[in-house]
Amino acid sequence: MALLFAQFWNFALIVCIAVGTCKSETCKDLLSSDAKKPSGVYVISVPSKATIEVYCEMGLNGGGYTFISPDSLSSITAQDLASMFKDRNSLLIRVRKTDGSQPYAVLQQLSEYAHIPLRLALSDHSGYATPVNLQLGLPYLYVSFLPASIASAMPATNGFNVNGFRNAFKPCDRNPSSQITLFPNFREVEFSRYHAKGATCDNLISRLAQNPSGRVMPQEYFMFAEMHFGGCGCYDDTKRLPSVVGYSIGFR
Repeated sequence: MALLFAQFWNFALIVCIAVGTCKSETCKDLLSSDAKKPSGVYVISVPSKATIEVYCEMGLNGGGYTFISPDSLSSITAQDLASMFKDRNSLLIRVRKTDGSQPYAVLQQLSEYAHIPLRLALSDHSGYATPVNLQLGLPYLYVSFLPASIASAMPATNGFNVNGFRNAFKPCDRNPSSQITLFPNFREVEFSRYHAKGATCDNLISRLAQNPSGRVMPQEYFMFAEMHFGGCGCYDDTKRLPSVVGYSIGFR
């Protein structure tokens, strides 16, 4: 029944787009309109008037999180992404592991940076640290916790909260990195060999939680990802983690 309802909703949305009566939608909007909507794949409209397929997580951390596949990422604009990213206080990361599980974590700012909104951008890191793997090309989905102006000033702490755990470290140089970047890598370019092992990256994996239902997202929603956090933090990526296949970031 839930699947039939989701299919009906997608059909109705396509019809309203065809006649020009749709407004931009997000998974949070869909959940607000009907709290019984199940997690799954939906078609939504965006300001550019394109329609994209997304995965809506309707349960974890209150639900309403939108996940974008590489194909959809290549068809949206920065304005489209901004229109869907309204909650600047939390992001939901899903990690696809080699055993088929997809544990998750809620990512938030450290308490001392609660006044700084999370950064989520499409192929744009202006004002923030440069991703290591830019050679992988466009598009990329960029998440950052601290602007370069703050992270490069050797603040007392850098890092983020992961499932309520304070994942912080003291920077030892002016490296401004405080980011997680996802790349579809459509051109099949070789990833960087740079590596800087550290607890900040390890804690993200060790603090993941299993979703109670065991429900999984379609595999195509996961991408190569790099994590880079300043001097004495860490650099790691999904090619170097033996139990990890890819990351996906949900927002609302």
